[in-house]
Amino acid sequence: MATSTGLALRSTVFSPDLVLRIAKEVDGSFSSLWFPAVSAIDPFDLCARSLGATKQLKAGTGVVRLQELDLDSLAKRVVDLSRASGDRFILGVGTGALIGPSAVIQLADLTRRFRSTHPEVFDVPIYFAALGPRMVRSAFQEADGVLLNFCSPQYASDVIHRQSLPKDSRFRVAGYVKLFFAESDVDASRMLAEEFIHYDAVPQYHKMFQSMGVAGIIEGFGDRSRDPEQLVKGPISQVSLSNPGRGEVLELLGRFREAGVDTPVVYPYVKGTDDYKLRLVQRLRDWLN
Repeated sequence: MATSTGLALRSTVFSPDLVLRIAKEVDGSFSSLWFPAVSAIDPFDLCARSLGATKQLKAGTGVVRLQELDLDSLAKRVVDLSRASGDRFILGVGTGALIGPSAVIQLADLTRRFRSTHPEVFDVPIYFAALGPRMVRSAFQEADGVLLNFCSPQYASDVIHRQSLPKDSRFRVAGYVKLFFAESDVDASRMLAEEFIHYDAVPQYHKMFQSMGVAGIIEGFGDRSRDPEQLVKGPISQVSLSNPGRGEVLELLGRFREAGVDTPVVYPYVKGTDDYKLRLVQRLRDWLN
């Protein structure tokens, strides 16, 4: 299973030095590392550090906003990373706060322009961040893959199979599977609840949560009088888990694979020391091998 399982390292959780240690630990176990652009730390730099310290791991931005970047400078950076690593770099791009059909069209147009004006980047895989079928369809037309986020296996299956992809398609589907860990079960549950609340405030995520039947549960997360460990069970566990054991993680990843996700990407949120975080990643690696 590990040969097609990715690992996302959030820069607000894992420091650059810890990222480097983890990359060396998981080279040959996880297939890829992904770096969400969630802080001032440049995900391209984290990719460069990881690729330089490993021999097998792919590394990708997960994701950057293409409309905010200078395409000429981006092309040079992408080519340098790809060539120096033996073609192990993946460019993950998204629309950021822009939503709706116009955002999808803009991302597709920018990607087309990027590749046509910089043919040297043509062989670098590009993944679109996607929530719904419109972006998945656009990714299939203009990119090499799609990166889903914070959805259930059933939702993933629905948006993937609407595209009727040919069986021999080289198009790949990756998906973030967020897991929350802390020494205290209450802390892990609270982290999960807070992340759902944060994302539910974004209209396109709220719409997705509604379609998955969990929007009402997320509303309950705001009630501090309720037991967080009970709230994170049931339908929510089809999307994300708090302090899961090996069996729970393997079962959830298996469901994503059955849904058509080629590369489930384990995305751990961890509260604790760097030693605790490193041990946690080592545990995940061992579970998947």
